[in-house]
Amino acid sequence: MPGMDERLPANVRRDQDPGGRDLLRLEHEGDVVEVARCGAQVLRWLRAGKDVLWTASQPKYATGQPVRGGVPLVFPWFGDHPDGGKLPAHGFARTQTWQLVHANDTPEVVLECVDDDATRAMWPHTFRLRLSVVLGAKLRLGLTIENTGAAPFTCEQALHTYFAVGDVHSATVHGLEGVPCTEQASAPEAKWDPKQPLHFRAETDRIFQGVPDRLELRAPALSRTIVLQTTGAQSAIVWNPWPAKTARLSQMAPGDWQRFCCIESANVRAQAVTIAPGESHALSLRLDCRDGDD
Repeated sequence: MPGMDERLPANVRRDQDPGGRDLLRLEHEGDVVEVARCGAQVLRWLRAGKDVLWTASQPKYATGQPVRGGVPLVFPWFGDHPDGGKLPAHGFARTQTWQLVHANDTPEVVLECVDDDATRAMWPHTFRLRLSVVLGAKLRLGLTIENTGAAPFTCEQALHTYFAVGDVHSATVHGLEGVPCTEQASAPEAKWDPKQPLHFRAETDRIFQGVPDRLELRAPALSRTIVLQTTGAQSAIVWNPWPAKTARLSQMAPGDWQRFCCIESANVRAQAVTIAPGESHALSLRLDCRDGDD
């Protein structure tokens, strides 16, 4: 917003990403979070000088395009649009320019995106999205969807978080044991025990429904455990493309698949959210990165 620079607290400042796009940099006791105005995408979280999030080896910081990495936002549909055609995968929120509407010395920033002619041409509803980013000992993200129209709408949403794991072969996801899921991968693991923690042994693209509010990602190659705590999220998607799909994906080098996994906090498919006029839905994610892998 014009003139907002003078009112920013000392630990929030404006900066630019490698492509010259506007971002906000939050600092707390040596830790750093960078949030792009394009898509309100968290690009980076440095804890004790180390990246918790992962970014592809060949990132493109282009106007109106998400970076492969960090935390892109998914809204109002997940994956390819159900009607096909040329509408963007994962919706349009991640390509919009968001406005800064609030900043404080916690530090916290709140960015906002509202419908316009272009969004209504793709999805005929009026809405207000707000993303809150709070940096402390933990990183907290909150995505609120408000229906500002006169009729209810149904939407999907996700915080599509890319985590650095060092070596995906040794990474495990805990908390989804016994939770119903569907596997979307084209070349998935032939067989696995759903009662055991999730291991990565092949292309993985599992949508879990009715998920608990606490998950753990253990990354022994980086000697860290990441605890994910959510509210308002009934779905989780766990994804790694493995080498064959990596070769078809933008911004990625051939070996990138070995160094990350995604755990998306979401409401998709059967858990899509219906919001009445004047009502809202809030999804929140709190990330705690701890030394050690158990």
